[in-house]
Parts: sequence; structure tokens; C-alpha cells
Amino acid sequence: MRRELHNAGEQVRANVAEIADKAREISDKVKEQWGDTYHDLEKGVRRAQVAGERSLDDARKRIKGQPITAVATVGIAAFAVGLLAGLVLGRKSKD
Repeated sequence: MRRELHNAGEQVRANVAEIADKAREISDKVKEQWGDTYHDLEKGVRRAQVAGERSLDDARKRIKGQPITAVATVGIAAFAVGLLAGLVLGRKSKD
């Protein structure tokens, strides 16, 4: 009977050790994947930042070069947004 309990105990220890090894492997893989994903996101954010800065610089140059056109464009866009919002809200209040 003792021998059977001893064998069962050894088997349980072996299984626990195997499960712990698999858990470590999974943890290592998750850490590696997280690191890769974080690095990719960081690169994407940097690219977006550079693109945004370039767009702002371009917009500043256009505004300085043609201020009247810039003001008119903003005014027309604001009027269009206001008109669209009025139409959408007006339809909802009538229904």
C-alpha cells in the first residue's frame, strides 16, 4: 500500500512539474508577443506623429500663403456642419 501511495505521489509531483514548465513556456511566449506588439505600436505611433507634424506644417504654410482662402474654407465647412446638424436634429424632433 505504501509503495502505491509513493508511486502516486511521485506521479503527482511529475505532473505538477510538467504543468509548471508548460505555464512558464506560455508565460514566456506571451511576454515575447507582448513585447513585439508593443514595439510595433510604438513604431506606428511615431509614424502617425511624424505624419501629423508634416500635415500641420503644410497647413500652416497654406494658411500663411492664402489666409483669405483658409478663412473662407473654414467658414464654409462650419456652415455645412451646422446645416447637417440642423437637418438631423430637426428630423428627430418632428418624429
